[in-house]
Amino acid sequence: MNIVLLIVIAVLLVVIAAYLVPLLIELRKTVVSLRKTTEENLKPALEELNLTLKSLRTITDNVGEVTEDVKGLSHSVGEVGKTIGAVNLMVSNLGASTAVKAASLRVGIRAALGYLIAHLMRRGENK
Repeated sequence: MNIVLLIVIAVLLVVIAAYLVPLLIELRKTVVSLRKTTEENLKPALEELNLTLKSLRTITDNVGEVTEDVKGLSHSVGEVGKTIGAVNLMVSNLGASTAVKAASLRVGIRAALGYLIAHLMRRGENK
């Protein structure tokens, strides 16, 4: 009976091996085909990804340069604002100074005319 059992086990192992060998060979072909297909499909995608990353890096660098330009422009606008404020202050002071001078001149002219008229009237009375 042991011999029959050993023969049955041997036949089962041969049958299993007969099914496993072609299965493993087909599995190997499938893996090779999958690898090849994956490499063919991924290679262009990876190249495009590299190009996209390079473009993104260029854009980032350009944004940095533009940011520096905007900072410089902002500083210049601030300086122009300060200059306009200083000019405005000077014009205000000049206007106030001119108004004081004009008022002083007007008062002086009135006083001189008043004195002149009063002096001429006294002379007219003395004649």
